[in-house]
Amino acid sequence: MKREKEYRHSANDGRERAAKEQSALFRAQWEILGARYTELAAQSTKLGEIDAQYDPIPWDRTRQRHEKK
Repeated sequence: MKREKEYRHSANDGRERAAKEQSALFRAQWEILGARYTELAAQSTKLGEIDAQYDPIPWDRTRQRHEKK
């Protein structure tokens, strides 16, 4: 899976968790996290598939997740 899709998946996950959260503080934190992943998705399209110096999504984890399906 490309970086952009993984970041968008993480952003959607954050938004879903925010919608379910009862605490206003935690809801806001999940929304902020979702927004940051959306920004990373936008940046990843500009950078393409070159290796990032720091990548918050380890690619071995992504491969393992998709191999299990």
